[in-house]
Parts: sequence; structure tokens; C-alpha cells
Amino acid sequence: MAQILVVEDDESIRELVRRILSTAGYTVSEASSGPEALQRLQQGPVDLIVLDLMLGSTSGFEVLEESGRRGIRARSRVIMLTARNGERDFLHGWRSGVDQYVTKPFDPSALVKTVQEILQRSPEELAERRKEELEKAELLYRLESAFER
Repeated sequence: MAQILVVEDDESIRELVRRILSTAGYTVSEASSGPEALQRLQQGPVDLIVLDLMLGSTSGFEVLEESGRRGIRARSRVIMLTARNGERDFLHGWRSGVDQYVTKPFDPSALVKTVQEILQRSPEELAERRKEELEKAELLYRLESAFER
């Protein structure tokens, strides 16, 4: 079964996600901060990272960028779990290698379904989808920015 790393600074949310995914049959490890997540990733690869965007002093984006620089995230897929849903965040995420977004609050069964879908897709399919989502996010961000003026 797939190895999943849940990175969430809120203990109750982290525990909830761990229980949901463990009940669905996945092997789940946890990290409560960006540095802890990077340390865990250096211990060995995981198949999927469920990553909170706002991790206190570190953002989920910083975790992705640093893990990429260190070459420790090569095969991991990424689901960004966040309460933020602005186009700027989505744009940054798609550029950083996020494969899917799940916004808080979330439906537990929808989270499991999203995890299953992401794990079943090939790296090529994920890259193509990310490219499409990035193009869409860039357009929406430009529109959003035009109306802010």
C-alpha cells in the first residue's frame, strides 16, 4: 500500500487526516512542521505528501521548493491541503509541483477519493494536468488582478 506523509501543524487536523487515510488502508506518517517534513523525506521516499499550506514559520510552498533543491521529493505526488483558495496561491502551487488541491473544511470521503485518483495517475498524466491547471490559474489570476485595480 502507498506510503503517505501528512504535513500539518494543527494536531487535530493532522490526526483526523491520518485516521481517514489509515482507515482507507494507507501507511501514514506525520510531520507537524516544514523542517520535520524535510527530515522525514530525507529518511526515504513517500508516494504522496498531503501538505498544509500554512505551517507556522514555514509554508508548504517552501517545503516543496526546499525538498526539490535537496532532490528528496522525486517520486512524491503532492496534495495541498489548505483553507486558502485565492488564485495567487493556486498559481504558486501549480508552479511548485502541486498535483491537487483540497480545501478546508473537507469531506473525508472526498479526500480518500482524491488520494486514490492522484496515486493512480502516471507522472506524465499528472504533469499534463498540472500544465492545464497552471494555464487556467494564470488566466484567472490575470482576471482577478485586473478587477483589483
